[in-house]
Amino acid sequence: MTGREQALEDRFHSALKRDAAHAPDWMTRWDYQRIVKKRKRKAEEDVIDDFTRFGGAADLPRWMDWFRNDYPDYIADHRIANLTAASHKNDAHILKVLGQPFKEEHYDKRVGLNNAHDHLIPQLLPVPERNKLRTVLDFGAGYGRQANLWTTQDPGLCYVGMDAIVNSYCLQHLYYEALAQGPVNDYIDDPANFRFSPGTAGIHHIPTWRSDLIPDNSVELVLCVQVLPELNAKLVRHMLAEFHRILRPGGALYIRDHAYWWKPTGSFDVERHLAGHGFDLAFKAHVIDQTDIHGIPRIWRKSDPRVIAARTRTLKHKIDQVVVNIDTLTGGGFKRTVRKLKGKQ
Repeated sequence: MTGREQALEDRFHSALKRDAAHAPDWMTRWDYQRIVKKRKRKAEEDVIDDFTRFGGAADLPRWMDWFRNDYPDYIADHRIANLTAASHKNDAHILKVLGQPFKEEHYDKRVGLNNAHDHLIPQLLPVPERNKLRTVLDFGAGYGRQANLWTTQDPGLCYVGMDAIVNSYCLQHLYYEALAQGPVNDYIDDPANFRFSPGTAGIHHIPTWRSDLIPDNSVELVLCVQVLPELNAKLVRHMLAEFHRILRPGGALYIRDHAYWWKPTGSFDVERHLAGHGFDLAFKAHVIDQTDIHGIPRIWRKSDPRVIAARTRTLKHKIDQVVVNIDTLTGGGFKRTVRKLKGKQ
């Protein structure tokens, strides 16, 4: 690891120590990886097996190797092909900047395809102008791969990466810097003076334990890809409440994981929790996991009081319906009688 990379890891630990009051153990751990370690399961060759330490930029291609199989693509059209090609180009550049090998042979059907899906699917459904994307939060951002397309296909977007694990957070920092056309606004670089303004174009990097820095009702989309089932229930409950706080009314929570069968850290029912805590299910792909696509995409929306009110029948609506029903029963006689009475006035 280079001196620059060691300094990056030191800044992460320094920020975590500084913010100890904000960062209880349950908020800063990756429970699934703890379970794997206790089972003493050996990782496949060239794949990271210890996320509690940072090995520098060399960890990036090793993390990419977690995509071990070619994945199915149930969309399979020019939009996916174009996004995969763009992702390919960006990652080739990033790895070159970081002095790391780029394994191109399987990229498009693994990393590239996942990047394309997670950029396209959250935007497939039309939305009102008030819900147009301006600020996107990527929670549990892995090595930072979502930034690949979200920041280059939508250059005016405010992208926020969020994590609490040293390996992933530091890799995200390197990935963002190699990708960005401008400076990266990273909390750990200067915690005392860090400021975040939603809607400000560019890449912003915030540790999970400082989600309080994101204002209420300021985000249009939260991404949670293959992350929630791997965390402890206390952290998931906390973050779902935070997502509800920071999302604008009508804002989207995009989840893609294995939904029903992959719950390695417990049996917490995310969907039941969301349905009872201010979210509406807007979309769930009618697909076979692992056959049509890797993981089941869902889009939940923070309930918008205006939308809820529009669904509610007012007293006027009810009276109008009674009038229609009576007029129907009388063969139109009721309204003819009303018109005649009004004509005599």
